[in-house]
Amino acid sequence: MAERRVLLEGQPYYYQIHLYMPCNLRCIMCVPSGKHPKDFVSLEDFERFFDGIKHHAERITLIGGETLLYPWINEVLDLLAQYPIGVTIITNATMLGDALCKRLTRLHDLELKCSIDGATADTFHKIRGADVFDKVTENVQRFAHYATGKPNIKQIMCYVVMRRNFHEVFDFVDYCRPLNPYRIEFHPVRHVGAWVVDNKTGWTFDGKEQSCESFQQEFNDVMSELDSECEAIGLECETFRI
Repeated sequence: MAERRVLLEGQPYYYQIHLYMPCNLRCIMCVPSGKHPKDFVSLEDFERFFDGIKHHAERITLIGGETLLYPWINEVLDLLAQYPIGVTIITNATMLGDALCKRLTRLHDLELKCSIDGATADTFHKIRGADVFDKVTENVQRFAHYATGKPNIKQIMCYVVMRRNFHEVFDFVDYCRPLNPYRIEFHPVRHVGAWVVDNKTGWTFDGKEQSCESFQQEFNDVMSELDSECEAIGLECETFRI
C-alpha cells in the first residue's frame, strides 16, 4: 500500500451501457417534457468496446432512453447472440414487433425488463404520456409467446409505484399472470418532493403527494400484501420498502 501499487486480479464481468438516450414517451417520473437527451453510442464505438470485453464479460445491461429505438439494435443483438453472455435490456415495450422478438430470443440469456406502470389504459396514459397501452399490451403478449419454452429468455414486468397508480398494483399482478413472467418488480417513486411537472395529459404531478414517502406505511403494508399474494399464486415478486 505504501508503494501505491495497483494489482489487477481480474477484468470486470458486468457492464451497463447507456446505448441510446432519446425516447418516444413522456413519462411523468422521468422526462415529462419529452425533451430527452440526443446522446447515443455509435455502432462503431459499441463494436470497439464490445471487442475489448467479449472474452470475459458475463452480463451486459443495455439502457436508454428507449433502448430498442437504437438505430442499430439489430446489429447489436446479432453480435451479442454470438457469445455466451447474459443480456439485460430495459424497455418501455413499444418496439416489440415480430422481427425484434425473434432476434431477442436468439440471445444466449436474456432478461427483458418491460416497464408498464399501469394496469389500465387511462393510468398508463397519465403516467407514460402516450396513448399506447393496447399496443404495449399486444407487444408484451407477443414476446411472451416467443419466449415460451425458452427458460433462458426471461420477461420481467416492472411497475413504478406512485400515488396515481397505487390503486392498480394488484390489478397489475392479474395483468401479468397470463404472460407467465419470470418476475414482477414494484419500484417506489422517491426523492421527488420538489417536483411539480406535467406531461401534457391533463394532470399535474405534485411530488409531495405522489412520492411513496408521503404514504410510507400504506405503501409498505401493500407491498407485504403483494408479496403474499404472488407467493400464493406462484409468481416471483420483488418489492421494496421505504
